[in-house]
Amino acid sequence: MNGVQHLGAFLLAALLVIVVPGPATLYVLGQVRTAVPRAMLAVGGLVAGDLLLITAAGLGLASLLRQWPAVSVALRMVGALYVAWLGLTMLRSAAAPATMEEKSGGKVSGAFGPALLLTLLNPKPILFFGAFFPLFLTVDNTDWLGGFMRLGLLFELINIGWFALLIAGAALLRRRARMPAGPWLNRLGGLGLLGCAALVMFG
Repeated sequence: MNGVQHLGAFLLAALLVIVVPGPATLYVLGQVRTAVPRAMLAVGGLVAGDLLLITAAGLGLASLLRQWPAVSVALRMVGALYVAWLGLTMLRSAAAPATMEEKSGGKVSGAFGPALLLTLLNPKPILFFGAFFPLFLTVDNTDWLGGFMRLGLLFELINIGWFALLIAGAALLRRRARMPAGPWLNRLGGLGLLGCAALVMFG
């Protein structure tokens, strides 16, 4: 691929990074309770956020955040509070009885925006993309941003594939479970998001 080197190593490293559970994974799994299309829309928000951050990293925002650590810390705190709010929302949803919308397939709208914010309010991906992608760009690459975007598209294709497997697996377990799995998915996701928020704020 033009401007890209060690493609096999990049694909393997990207897969290892993606499969590690985090707030995004927990949020998507929580949306399966309402509807699979809603979870898919949440994945769309996460991917859109990633692509915006990849573009920002390619344009040099990662270097600016390293030079201004206070901005990075402030963004991280805001992001942690938002993740905590999402966790509490999912716990409240798990405690509430299923609505007619959830029983009949769920309302799809409303998942894209929170997922997009979940990604954009976390400065760590910008720093990660800014440090990780250049390892796989050739030194003579004259199209730096283009190389970033090519790697970003490959990264997101793996991301989408992984989320598709997770959603399919969660939906299958929900159908086969003797008791409704939706509330348990939301409880697991909500507690996990609160734990992630605590790690970010106090870790």
